[in-house]
Amino acid sequence: MQKLFSEFPSTTASDWKNQLVKDLKGEPFENLVWDNENGFTIQPFYTQEDLKQTYDPAFTHADWEICVHKENLSSKEINAELLKDLGRGASSVSINCKDADFEIALKDVQLNYIQSTFIVDETTALTLKDYLEKHYNLNELNCSLIPSSLKNQAEFEKWNTVISLFENYKNIKTISINVLPFHNQNCLAYYEVAIILSALNEYLQANKLPESNFVIKAGINSDYFIQIAKLRAVRRLWTVLKAEYNLKNELYLIVETSLNNKSVSDKYNNLLRTTVEAMAAVAGGCNELIVNEFDVLFSENEKLSSRMAINQQLILKDESYLNKMADVSCGSYYIESITDAIAVKALETFKRFEKEGGYLKCIEKGIFSSEIKTQTEKRNELFKTGKQLAIGVNKFKNEKEKISVSKQQSEELKQLPINNVVLNFELDNFFN
Repeated sequence: MQKLFSEFPSTTASDWKNQLVKDLKGEPFENLVWDNENGFTIQPFYTQEDLKQTYDPAFTHADWEICVHKENLSSKEINAELLKDLGRGASSVSINCKDADFEIALKDVQLNYIQSTFIVDETTALTLKDYLEKHYNLNELNCSLIPSSLKNQAEFEKWNTVISLFENYKNIKTISINVLPFHNQNCLAYYEVAIILSALNEYLQANKLPESNFVIKAGINSDYFIQIAKLRAVRRLWTVLKAEYNLKNELYLIVETSLNNKSVSDKYNNLLRTTVEAMAAVAGGCNELIVNEFDVLFSENEKLSSRMAINQQLILKDESYLNKMADVSCGSYYIESITDAIAVKALETFKRFEKEGGYLKCIEKGIFSSEIKTQTEKRNELFKTGKQLAIGVNKFKNEKEKISVSKQQSEELKQLPINNVVLNFELDNFFN
């Protein structure tokens, strides 16, 4: 094999550029350089010369858990849905515990054989612990607890009581950050990473830390390579924080497909979007993956869409074999370069957040919400002018498709806690 490669002459970056300039026949090379929305440029090609160092894998696990998330359902409905999804191939469950009766919602769900995530506050966490102690040996569970809200110092201090409740159980993870709401408000990739760092640092400065791994729940959109790089940048920057605080804890990434780019019209395109997002999440190193149903915004066939959300991941495992190799992007000239670029931009932004007082102070001052709003307004303008595309919406619209959206349904869609530029366009142009 080595002899085979030695028979071909090496080609430098300069050689590639010269050939590209020749092929452009007078068009400026600079026209191919992409000024990415995350604040750095992306070149039309990358070579080994772009790598400033050798890289170790950003993560070493290959497989991931197929997770299903349930909320806004009765306890009986949660139970029926969980049992059905576990029978279809899910290996992890996630529940928003508000108003949940655990005896009903978790009946026959054998938590000691699967991963589980519970979104709780200090009250429901205590109820959950009573239930778990009644039915399980807590040392045998692999469980993540995520705060239902963590927006101010008071809520942060209340979450410390949850941490203390479970601090003796290594596999019950309570140091957790949920940046999915920021993601679904349409923030940029580097900005999402910076918020993660800021939230992690808030914990690191304030807590006596348990031995369990840290949980991050994040979103993933269809900007394939950027999103892979985003998740890899999180892990790379975590190694910096680990060294700073002399920690042994690892990160556990729960990733959910985005709600900020899904359409109501031509909704089967959402299957393609969520498949691209699932692939990016896996290549970026998720530990668990939640694929939202393709008709999540405007459900018409829940049986089909919920089954497809699981089948998409089964296909990625059993037919595409994406669970057989860890960090497939390691060493890629392009992805390593944009991983570094996102990490650098995120670190600069994180330092700015720290000067403002850290994660909680930034929330209280409205810094996150204000800056994300500005980012979203720019994306809205790109979409309206056709510079950002969504097939079936502002490009190649299916004129034969007839969708009936009532005024009430339209108002309900507008009230969703997301900032979806595709949906905004649809509501303004198709359904009013």
